[in-house]
Amino acid sequence: MEDIAKNKFIDQLMGEMTLEEKIGQCLVLGYTGTVITPEILWRIKNYHPAGIRAGFYWRMRTAKHDPGCTPPEFAHMTERTAFGTIKDYIPGYPIPHCTNEEFCTFLNRLKQEALSSGKNIPMHITFDFEGDQSGDYYRGGAHHFPSCMGLAQSKDPKMAYDVAWAIGTQLAPLGFSWIHSPVLDVNTNPMNPEIGVRSYGEDAETVIKYALESLRGFQDTGIITTGKHFPGRGASTSDAHAGLPVINLSLSELKEHLQPYQQLIDAGLPSIMTAHSVYPKIDASGLPATLSKTILTDLLKGDMGFKNVITTDEMSMGGILAKFELADACIQALNAGADLLLMRDEGAIIHEVFPALVDAVKNKKLPLSRIEDANRRVLSVKYDYGFFKENSSYLLKDESKASDGINHPKVHQICQDAANKAATILRDEDSILPLNVNAKVLLIEQVNPMHANINTQHCHPSIFWEKLLEHSENVGSIETHMVYSDEDKQRILARYDQADVIIITNYYGRQHLKGNSFVKEVASWGKPTIVVTNSPYPFTVMPEYNNVIVTYGCSTESLKAASMLIYGVKS
Repeated sequence: MEDIAKNKFIDQLMGEMTLEEKIGQCLVLGYTGTVITPEILWRIKNYHPAGIRAGFYWRMRTAKHDPGCTPPEFAHMTERTAFGTIKDYIPGYPIPHCTNEEFCTFLNRLKQEALSSGKNIPMHITFDFEGDQSGDYYRGGAHHFPSCMGLAQSKDPKMAYDVAWAIGTQLAPLGFSWIHSPVLDVNTNPMNPEIGVRSYGEDAETVIKYALESLRGFQDTGIITTGKHFPGRGASTSDAHAGLPVINLSLSELKEHLQPYQQLIDAGLPSIMTAHSVYPKIDASGLPATLSKTILTDLLKGDMGFKNVITTDEMSMGGILAKFELADACIQALNAGADLLLMRDEGAIIHEVFPALVDAVKNKKLPLSRIEDANRRVLSVKYDYGFFKENSSYLLKDESKASDGINHPKVHQICQDAANKAATILRDEDSILPLNVNAKVLLIEQVNPMHANINTQHCHPSIFWEKLLEHSENVGSIETHMVYSDEDKQRILARYDQADVIIITNYYGRQHLKGNSFVKEVASWGKPTIVVTNSPYPFTVMPEYNNVIVTYGCSTESLKAASMLIYGVKS
């Protein structure tokens, strides 16, 4: 009976929608920060997006090339001259601080614009919050958790449930409703520069155990989940943000990577995100999975029986722009079977893409039936999650309760428990751990983007030093750039003789894979050196490092756990 009522409701709604509204319901637009411009309100009113990808990014997105997402060689394909009220900010400056209540008010204003336009279809707010440095909300004391692989260090799948529950509990009251997690990639390649610790593990069984619990945790807080990146990017040797990776696995060889998707589809996974990667042994056309009908329609919707929503990854990533004009790629993605196009670029390119999609339908290059199928899938998921119920919590949130989830004592406890269980002594070949509190220590601490972006008393660029000082007064500190510079080296040399032991961070991040040569040099100078990193893979852990602690996260709680391991303090 419920399915009959849902189908009747969707039929009536779609019967009243214009072509432009149906096109808009295939779009998720990006917007950063809390400054509401006339441009974003105009886009919501006139383009009718199904959702907004909102959040706080350490690099300000711009109306022009965004080096955090689009490589320079592809910048011309999205760069457009800003006009009207389009944001054209200098990248690199932090966005304004705000309270949780202010951010909730901001999201309510955007959602209200959608409810006041067109057919009053509730707009979802989507986000990333994978763990470690992946988190789209940095304000109001929000808790950040270890990476997925860090959660698996607990050896208890319930940890994945608890963390998903905690993420949903703290962010749902703000107005977030659709998360681009869990990561279902099986990281079979230790030199994978994009996935790595974002994966729960290196085999399908581990990924399935933890991802199923993550799905349950998000479901119990009303957050719509998205498994990614189909059909699997764990074997990749390159980053789809910077180009178009090729994964030469046959369908049988890809079985290990497909198993988590099938298991979560059977468990009711509402959404799946596509991979910007080519799988020539599955689709000989050379098209990335995002644009491949063979992969999205024949394999995922057909053979694997997926009946819910397929969303693309960000369409202006290098994996798409390496070979395709953006508007053409969007048309191909929808024809291939994608139901939502993720369009985070805040520049003028959307004003070319939207008319191109409308024209493609009118010119029969994009069947209206395909658009309507996509709409039905998205509206069906929203119906199942209660978006269309009277007084639904997915509409407008109570701003006075925006901090309730973040301040929930259980959320804080889960955060610290997860950090404690993730932090691991990978090596202690010099037998120096735990350190004697009287040992003179020099901490070489990179200014991590997460710490710089949050920059509160709870989490700031010297937070690791602060946590070490809780156990010993004999710790000096040198802040360095994320990518170590010659100036940093001279500053370290000037104080090197003051220390008995060196502690040096070597954080992993896709934009800065240059730490090893510098850290190896420091380790070769002769004094016992402890490398603290968020990844166990060779990007940050080399054979030359005798003493290594892996935190699987950069949050305050993760660095507190590392400091306790260093000084042998029990949690």
